[in-house]
Amino acid sequence: MSDISTLNVAGLLAQVGPVGPSRSDDTSIFTTGTVYEVDPEGARVRVGVRDGVVWLPAVADRYSGDSLARVMVDPITARPVLVVGAVKPRRPAVLGLVLSGPSGGGNLGVRIDGIEYSVPAPTGAYSIDSTAWILLDEWGVPFLAVGPSSTTPPPAPTPTAPPAPTTATATATIGPQVSGTYSAASGRWDQWNAGRYGGASDIYQGNGYGSGPLIGFAGYGEQLVNLGAVSIDEIVLSARKTADGNSAVLSVQGSGSGGRPGGAPAGSGDVVSSGPIGSGQFGGLAFTAGMREAFRTGAMKGLVAVGGQYGGFGGTSTPGSFVLQIRYTRNV
Repeated sequence: MSDISTLNVAGLLAQVGPVGPSRSDDTSIFTTGTVYEVDPEGARVRVGVRDGVVWLPAVADRYSGDSLARVMVDPITARPVLVVGAVKPRRPAVLGLVLSGPSGGGNLGVRIDGIEYSVPAPTGAYSIDSTAWILLDEWGVPFLAVGPSSTTPPPAPTPTAPPAPTTATATATIGPQVSGTYSAASGRWDQWNAGRYGGASDIYQGNGYGSGPLIGFAGYGEQLVNLGAVSIDEIVLSARKTADGNSAVLSVQGSGSGGRPGGAPAGSGDVVSSGPIGSGQFGGLAFTAGMREAFRTGAMKGLVAVGGQYGGFGGTSTPGSFVLQIRYTRNV
């Protein structure tokens, strides 16, 4: 007898339907962008890509201003992450206008694309206002004169200014990906009240009822840095006090760990505190400007509960607790 229930029919249809992205989906991890600046020492290139202008790490190539470069895009976040090369690299040798230098040997002053350079000229007789062939290194930087030329150099290009960025205000709600409490007395995680209230995910601070010193932790991973914010203008943390009959003031500090560390969690920088939060109630606190910037850049990815007053607060098992309400500015 055939099963014609709704769920079974839906399953049969799924089996005969196409699997994976459709033909109209853009699944390429590469795109192109306009080159505006090159920083060989920092191994990075400033490119205009996907309606924004950003500095990105880059693979060495002979880039030139206003040319196109290939850019790798993160397939998960769709953010540009790496410049992998020029679409049409510059030739390894270019013409430069001689500005100064001896007729043979020593350094030669030349102008290439409107920029002046001083390069070694081991051979050849050069004269001012004539041209010379100049070799470019792997980043397109002139490094050696290889001989004079009678060819007139092309006019210096007029660089195109990058478009002025436009911004918009956005909001996000981000919860912890991992949470828990480290017991300094035992040197282990999940040793205090692991079977009560919200369980092992609860975030404790202080020392009480024979607990020994407790250090709570919440990790947010890469969620905040992946916002791609130009600035983070406000972060408010909401936390729920465990329903143990006591109130407590929550104090937190930023941590560079986005996930649970192997040992005791460590915080640094500013410490911010809530007011007294009653048993089973929610309270909040606001991050300082320094904390917001550290989370924006990824220098901070987690929070450590550092308050001296004993208290427990909900973690990942408590909806809405240790959740961040974020207001930020982004390029559009």
